[in-house]
Amino acid sequence: MGGINHQPTKKPFAFSTLLSQYFTGALGKLMYANYELEQALLTEMRGGSPWEVNVYMENAKSELGESLRFLYAALEATTTLHNRMAELEYQDTSRFTVSDFAALGCRLAQIGLIPGNMETWKAVSEMREDEAFYGVCRLITEELNDLVGKTKEVVQSFHEATQYALEGRLMAAVDENLIPFRHAFFRLITSWVKAWTMFIQSAAMSTEMYYREEGYGTLLSVRELAAV
Repeated sequence: MGGINHQPTKKPFAFSTLLSQYFTGALGKLMYANYELEQALLTEMRGGSPWEVNVYMENAKSELGESLRFLYAALEATTTLHNRMAELEYQDTSRFTVSDFAALGCRLAQIGLIPGNMETWKAVSEMREDEAFYGVCRLITEELNDLVGKTKEVVQSFHEATQYALEGRLMAAVDENLIPFRHAFFRLITSWVKAWTMFIQSAAMSTEMYYREEGYGTLLSVRELAAV
């Protein structure tokens, strides 16, 4: 979403917005894959034919493939953004606009602008202080690579589930723990919660520093700006 893309500098880095768009697209496709999977399960529960069930399973696999495509595109955008910053000898001076990142994170979480996981906020803010936005790019790359691996695990679980679907036993395979289907999904969704939290917090951090550096106010109220 344009509402959560990073703005690391005055210069218009289109790759920053592309990164956010691809990241959002990957999550959106994953959610639609889950929607198609649930339609497959519902179809079997309602007495639909195995052929009908498998159509939804194939749709779900296709959406997962699109999610992977977006993740790879996000990785490419991150690398390009990092390289472009290096070419321009980008200096992340805006990080000096915040004197207390811990206090800022707590306040942003308190007013509902970021998820309240302060451990993630601490990791991002320390990286930002030590390595500027270059370090944030590295963190994002790590999260994206993890999501790629976990998405591939879910794709593999679909291959195992397809045969059960064609036999009219998809519900049994899932509910009776015959295949590690939910294991793979839970692992992927948990990784997405972590990555999404980090991305939102990092984007809010970038936005706040940019607003302050440019004199555009703050995500917080004007009264609180001097205290953080």
